[in-house]
Amino acid sequence: MNERTLLLFDVDGVLIHPRGYKEALRAAVDYFAAQMGQPPARLTYDEIALFEACGITNEWDSLPMCVSAMLVAALAQRSDLARETFSETLDAIRKSGIRIVRPDFGTLAREVATRTPAGNAPTATIHRIMRERAPGETHSLLAELFDDIYDLATPTTHIFQHFTLGSERFTQTYGLPPVLDVESCLLRYDEPLIEQGTAARLLARVEHDGAGMVIFTARPSLPPADLPAGAEPINWRSHPPEGDLAAELLGMAGRVPLIAGGRMTWLAHRHGREPGAYIKPSPVQAIAALGAACCGGETAALEAAVAFVERGEVNGPLVELAGLPVRAVVFEDSVTGIHAVQRAVDLLEEAGLDVALEIVGVAPEESKRASLRRVADRVVSNVNQALEPYLGTG
Repeated sequence: MNERTLLLFDVDGVLIHPRGYKEALRAAVDYFAAQMGQPPARLTYDEIALFEACGITNEWDSLPMCVSAMLVAALAQRSDLARETFSETLDAIRKSGIRIVRPDFGTLAREVATRTPAGNAPTATIHRIMRERAPGETHSLLAELFDDIYDLATPTTHIFQHFTLGSERFTQTYGLPPVLDVESCLLRYDEPLIEQGTAARLLARVEHDGAGMVIFTARPSLPPADLPAGAEPINWRSHPPEGDLAAELLGMAGRVPLIAGGRMTWLAHRHGREPGAYIKPSPVQAIAALGAACCGGETAALEAAVAFVERGEVNGPLVELAGLPVRAVVFEDSVTGIHAVQRAVDLLEEAGLDVALEIVGVAPEESKRASLRRVADRVVSNVNQALEPYLGTG
């Protein structure tokens, strides 16, 4: 029986050098520092790489982590500056004229990593650590940042989306007036990591030689591209097109299925769940990615993943996966994303499917490669090098 190869690609750090997100994170941290009357924090690329090595791969987590660390440092000096709301508290800190010592964000990230259970998102851990360091009467301020990082009303998420999308696209996406006049960091700074020739060979393998491929990212995105006519109305504010912009930049939009954060948000709303319940490190997104890589359809793969994880049913594209041996190859730059695929494959194997997993860690930074070596079969510095063994025919 022929083996089917399925290739799963993370976006940021694998297919795209996510300078856009990094610059947006740096700008947003400095914005909140200024709101507190502090000098720019000047978050470094090495610190951001360390965040990712510690499993803090979502800027909607890393931004409130940094901001809350600065907030708690200020209130440790002057707890009397706490006000009823987060914004009022920042204003009081700024007007007080106090100066704080820049927090050690790297040490904080390492603590988050050691206290976050394997396979879990770090949000709750960051929140818990900051609550332990903050006066009890200020816990409501931290709740504004951490109770729902996916909600645009969350102060850090609201500002971060200005920097990622730019003011004009922010208004187009959310229908809200911008509070900042800024350009899109994604459009200005993102750049493909996969070389044009390698991408052409990869797409030829997918389109002519029977390999399956999927782009598999936690980036927010539009809903599934193949939603049937008459599907339920979409809340477009929940779907900033960041993953779709990445697919366009790579020349893969419409040619490769995209299982991104907005697809998972759409799925979560359909099934009465919070988006974080389905987005990686949840195995739901990883199983949906495997199904989409197999059949090319996004909606069917998403629904099949929920049916499998929540009810133990094998249907839709998972039926095709059950019919032959599968080699699933994941190209990831984060341990969290790898754990999601490992858990998904474990569940499929427990259900009797024949799925062999190969893990390729991709990272130019040594700090991330060191972390990836603990969980990956092979670790390389760039995706072009990573792909060479998989670009033959057959």
